[in-house]
Amino acid sequence: MTQQVKPDPERCRAVGLLTGTLRIRQSFYERGFLKAPVPEDTRLSMLFGAVAICHQTHALRSTKRNLSGWDYMEAVFLNLAEQRSWLLEPSMVAKTKKDVIREALLSAFSDNGRAGDSSLDRIDERAELYKDLNIIITRQYGGKYRQLLAHSRGLLINKGEGFYELLAAFKAFGDPVRKKSSFLFKLLYDSGLYAVNDQDNFVPIMDYHMQRVLLRMGCLTINDRTLEERLINGAVMESDEPVRSACIEALRILAFNSGFQPWVMNDFFWPLGRSCCNETTLCSDHFCIKKPCTFHLMTETNDHSNCVFADVCRGSAEVKYRSFREPNVKTHYY
Repeated sequence: MTQQVKPDPERCRAVGLLTGTLRIRQSFYERGFLKAPVPEDTRLSMLFGAVAICHQTHALRSTKRNLSGWDYMEAVFLNLAEQRSWLLEPSMVAKTKKDVIREALLSAFSDNGRAGDSSLDRIDERAELYKDLNIIITRQYGGKYRQLLAHSRGLLINKGEGFYELLAAFKAFGDPVRKKSSFLFKLLYDSGLYAVNDQDNFVPIMDYHMQRVLLRMGCLTINDRTLEERLINGAVMESDEPVRSACIEALRILAFNSGFQPWVMNDFFWPLGRSCCNETTLCSDHFCIKKPCTFHLMTETNDHSNCVFADVCRGSAEVKYRSFREPNVKTHYY
């Protein structure tokens, strides 16, 4: 039987080799969210909490700060850490009613501090995930995320007790292909708070921005006409599993050819999809949907008049590929 979606090895190799010539600005790894001068327990609560409730943040925006999505998530949780908020005290959150957590999160994500003016949607779902996270960390690890990390013994997979396996007990981190778990690992690694000895077990981070980019670049071969049409038309799908699994494999090939660790791929392709290759495309529209452009802010690029991947991207020359969208699914996995 023909595989529905699979990586295109040659295209992945070409994109990977070009990626290997790029560099991420050092300032990106030194930003406040990663290096905040607050106690380690607070830093860990900030990282775990932010990732746990960060999924499908299309509507999340602060007009006052000109921030949206993950950038706004970072800013809010950094502020909570600096203010020593009870939302970052696991034992406090664990014994607090979900409705109170709900209102506190809404207020935190509001330009004027009023819950009714927040842009944080799917709030009941996020509050449930947040409470579950704090209940488990309190009951099983004494309210200390560092105890969970210590229990993993520096391994992602370890007979049921590795980092990935321990996180699977939390509702927020139940994704079978571990997007949130992998993203959390990357943040912990970039913060200098955690490292592992089995990097080969790392599952590349795969969110909707990155799926869109890989589809448009031609890094995937789609052998199903119906699926292809749904991806172009943005039709609702029950599952994105065939596409996401193929994207993960494609990213492994990219990472190998780039010379970077797999988790670094997120730093190139997430901002590209978020800014240069979104509702508009830099290659055809000649401007980004984000101002300032996230990709330009994160990578050492001097010229931003055209996409740096144009020469290896099928979408830059072919309308069909440029028309691909990410799978339209409702999920809290990413």
